[in-house]
Amino acid sequence: MSQFSKIAVVSRLPKDRHTKKCQEVIDILTEKYKLDVYLNDSFANQIDYDKSVKIERIKDFDLIVALGGDGTILWVARYSNEVPLFGINAGHLGFLTTATLEEKEFGLNRIMKDDYILEHCMRLKVTLDGEELPSALNEAYATNKLSAHICHLNISVNSFNLGQHLLDGLMVSTPVGSTAYALSAGGSILEPRIKAMQIVPVNSVSRRIRPFVVPGEAKITITVPEPFEDDVVVINDGLLEGKFKKNSVLEITQAHNETVFVRFPDYGFFNRLQDKLDF
Repeated sequence: MSQFSKIAVVSRLPKDRHTKKCQEVIDILTEKYKLDVYLNDSFANQIDYDKSVKIERIKDFDLIVALGGDGTILWVARYSNEVPLFGINAGHLGFLTTATLEEKEFGLNRIMKDDYILEHCMRLKVTLDGEELPSALNEAYATNKLSAHICHLNISVNSFNLGQHLLDGLMVSTPVGSTAYALSAGGSILEPRIKAMQIVPVNSVSRRIRPFVVPGEAKITITVPEPFEDDVVVINDGLLEGKFKKNSVLEITQAHNETVFVRFPDYGFFNRLQDKLDF
């Protein structure tokens, strides 16, 4: 029997989307397997469910079942703190999810029979002026606050100065994020279990810098020369998290905690590449 007994089911879906299928997930867990199931509070209120939990407390559960697309997975992963995360795609692409809504019962049955593997994926620790920002599963991105404007960035890796560059922005991607924005910006695909970071310049004026990969233990430092400090912001997994000011220093390293996905041994990373990215 499964080691999981206390389950958090998390969703941000609007009430008119997939409500019946979401309820079916809850019914499978509570009625078929007699598990203790809680919903994130906004979702619970939406469907009048009596057991709710704040999103910040889902780290106290044995398993998290996330209903949604990749945006939902990125949101949930901020709070999961290495609790196994099983994603059911109720969004669009759903590259980070493991099953579709139609496969929900089959997938949950496999988990309850311990027929799964855990995929440990690195996150990014992002620090601006000594203050730790929310960590990132996909990427940290330094860019101009005005989307049509270029920015000036100084880039260093392990104190080795790579010089000043004019570009739309500089992205530091995890292997998980290598199939997202980084791929669209010209980066390479990395297998998600690798411990490495990919530095991806976005629309650089110079040909001196191209995407490249550094070890997970590297430290990437980004600064902005005067008088351009006020132009640059930091975006982690698509969310604005910080703004540069005079003498600001952005440091990106491997985070101590990981995101742990529930996967199935007969449907791995390359299956997802083929099915969802036409690889």
